[in-house]
Amino acid sequence: MGSGDSGATDSRADFCYQLACDYMGMGLWEMADNSRGDRVSDSTSTSEICVIEELRSEVVALRRELRLLRIANAELERVAVRDTLTPLHNRRYFLTALNERIIRAKRYGSKAAILFIDVNRMKFINDAYGHNAGDFALMHVAQLLQANIRTTDVAARIGGDEFALILEEVDQDEAIAKTEELERLFRTTACDFGEEKFMVTASIGFTMLLPSDNDESLIERADANMYARKREWHRRTNRAA
Repeated sequence: MGSGDSGATDSRADFCYQLACDYMGMGLWEMADNSRGDRVSDSTSTSEICVIEELRSEVVALRRELRLLRIANAELERVAVRDTLTPLHNRRYFLTALNERIIRAKRYGSKAAILFIDVNRMKFINDAYGHNAGDFALMHVAQLLQANIRTTDVAARIGGDEFALILEEVDQDEAIAKTEELERLFRTTACDFGEEKFMVTASIGFTMLLPSDNDESLIERADANMYARKREWHRRTNRAA
């Protein structure tokens, strides 16, 4: 059900309501403020009573339908910007929020940092523990991110095992500190999946929002920094092996 349906229903309800009010204005329908609800005057004819009651029933039904449509539309709007697996926003919402921050930076000089997070060893987790464990690992990452940002920040899942954060009004030192904090949390917070327990680490790259940026330049820079961190992680892992 789209917004057009809601508008049509609203118009029908308004028409019926206005028509009922016209009858009331002509003295054909008197309102009684008691528990029995509406009543009509003794002078109203049977045919007029039928018309009024039909209008009244139509208004009640249409307003109920309109309320349900609004609830359904609100749910559709919520689903449209939420990830299907995790409690985070999706890529669509992230891009919208990113462009809003870019406009704000150009207009008011607002600051922001963009963090790209790529989960390490996702293929190994899926192969070793199963795809349900892989999904659980992604939810683990999402919950960890959500629990360690402010309400003014944005957390989103933008790909299969890729996440992104928009940190509001932070400078470079604060962005570095947050990146290091998250990396430490990933290294020290185990993921408990049934009887299995395993670590889910991630490579995190960040970039600062510049007044000259557009969404493509920001994403490209954050992505490049994240993959640089990924290469470092691979080198450390290979040396340890």
